Amino acid sequence: MASTEGYRERLARNAAAGRKLSRHQPELHQAYWKVNRLAMQPGHLPQATKELIGLALVVQARCDVCISYHVRDCLKAGCTAEEIYEALNVAVAEGDGPTMVYAGYAVEALDEWLTDPQFAEASSDDAPPAHRH
Repeated sequence: MASTEGYRERLARNAAAGRKLSRHQPELHQAYWKVNRLAMQPGHLPQATKELIGLALVVQARCDVCISYHVRDCLKAGCTAEEIYEALNVAVAEGDGPTMVYAGYAVEALDEWLTDPQFAEASSDDAPPAHRH
């Protein structure tokens, strides 16, 4: 991540900018988020699985704000840190060198989100130490 601010702060700043942008064509943004909500609803795949897939895709797309969004939503959907690590390793295996870098960013975002008491249960005692560059 090129920025010095944390992942949660970056996500909040981006959300504020997105709200400002959406005022200029609200129907477009409402439609986008409706599609997103529909895609992530539990169906044949549970929401947690869908969030893990989404995380792997945004790591491949190299979108650091999207990474923070999906790490948070993986945790909200009940994913454990170990499940997130495994999804990230699938992204790396199917990706390339830059995917490994962005998977590292996702690990940093996970470490940051796990400091939130709301997500403390998702942490694993067997989890590897926090990733550092």
